[in-house]
Amino acid sequence: MASSSKSAQSRREAQREAIRQQRQAELRRQRTVRNVVIAVVTVAALVLLAGAGYLIYRSLQPEGPVATPEGVAEDQGYLTLGAPADSGKPVLEIHLDFMCPHCGTFEEINSADVQTIVDNEEATVQIVPRRILDRSSTSGDFSTRAANALVCVYEDDPANTMEFQAAMFADQPTQGTAGLSNEEIWAHAQAAGASESVQSCIDNRTYQGWVRGPVDAYAQEKTTGTPYVEIAGEEFQDWATPGALREAVLAAGGGAAPSDGGGASDAGQG
Repeated sequence: MASSSKSAQSRREAQREAIRQQRQAELRRQRTVRNVVIAVVTVAALVLLAGAGYLIYRSLQPEGPVATPEGVAEDQGYLTLGAPADSGKPVLEIHLDFMCPHCGTFEEINSADVQTIVDNEEATVQIVPRRILDRSSTSGDFSTRAANALVCVYEDDPANTMEFQAAMFADQPTQGTAGLSNEEIWAHAQAAGASESVQSCIDNRTYQGWVRGPVDAYAQEKTTGTPYVEIAGEEFQDWATPGALREAVLAAGGGAAPSDGGGASDAGQG
C-alpha cells in the first residue's frame, strides 16, 4: 500500500509539473505576441509620423519660380477677358472656386450673361480662380488643380476660357469627393478647344504657384469666400437674380439693359 501511495503522489506531482510548464509556456507565448503587437504598432506609428512630417516639410518648401500666364503681370491675381483694361469700360470681377456649390449656382444663373459681356466687350472681366475648398476634396487639392487648369486654358487661348469654366461647373464634383481627375479635367479643356499642350500644363500644374501665390494674396485682401462679385470696385450681391448682373454692368458703363433683359433668358445655357 505504501508503494501504491507513493506512486499516486508521484503522478500528481508530475501532473502539477506538467501543468506548471504548460502555464509558463502560455505566459511566454502571450508575452511574445504582446511584444510583436507592440512592435508592429510602434513601426506603423513611426511610418505615419514620418509621412505626416514629410507632407508638412513639403508644404513649407517654396514652390520655386512662379510661372505666370502670358500677358499677366507677376503680381496680378486675375485673368482678364472682354474689354481691354484701358478701355474705360467698368470692371466686373468674379471670384470662383470649382468645388464651391454656390459658385455652381452663380455659373448656372449668370454664365450666358457673362459670356455676352465678354463677347460684346461691355466690361473688363477679371476672373479670380480660387482654391479655398481644397480641404473639401479628399484629394486635398481639387480646387487648386481646377484653378490651374483654367489658367492653362486661358494661356493657350483666352477665347476658350468661359466655355471650359462652364463645362467644369456643369460637371462639378460633390464636396467630400476627390474631385475630377486630371484626365477628366483635360477632357473638358479639349472639348472647349484647348490645344494638346494644355494637357501637360494640367498634369505638371504649371500655374499652381501663381494660384497659391499672387492669386491668394490678391483675393484675400477682398474676401474669404466665393462666389464674390465686384462691379466697378463695389461688391455686387444680387447675382442670384437672373439678368441682374448684366443690367448692373451696363448701368455702370452708362448704358441701358436691352428690353429683353439681355442674356438672362439664356442663363445657364453657356
